[in-house]
Amino acid sequence: MTNIFIANLDWEITSEDLKTTFSAFGTVLYAHVVYEKDTKRSKGFGYIEMETADGAIAAIQALNGLEVNGRKLDVKIASPKENRPPRKEVVEKPYVKKTFDKKPGSFSSRSNPRNSNDNKENK
Repeated sequence: MTNIFIANLDWEITSEDLKTTFSAFGTVLYAHVVYEKDTKRSKGFGYIEMETADGAIAAIQALNGLEVNGRKLDVKIASPKENRPPRKEVVEKPYVKKTFDKKPGSFSSRSNPRNSNDNKENK
């Protein structure tokens, strides 16, 4: 059995579409498009499990880079989880409320000569 990863799928592609397409190259044991849990919308990638490595290689060579609905497919052998590079750990920074240091007189009417009563008296 050989696992294949397919990326850049159109959101309308279904698991059945994948199975039908890859069946032209050999027996498909499993076909799955990955969907978001909340919205049930395709994430744009999926997996195929083919019975033979020869069928998988033929499918990859034929379909990788093929444009489907305006999107070029990225088709390759799926790497096992233990062989993948580690995910970048997202470190959430704690929220720190920034304080505004108001300097004495910085917003008073005297700091703006146009609003100053002194200017009106001098005219």
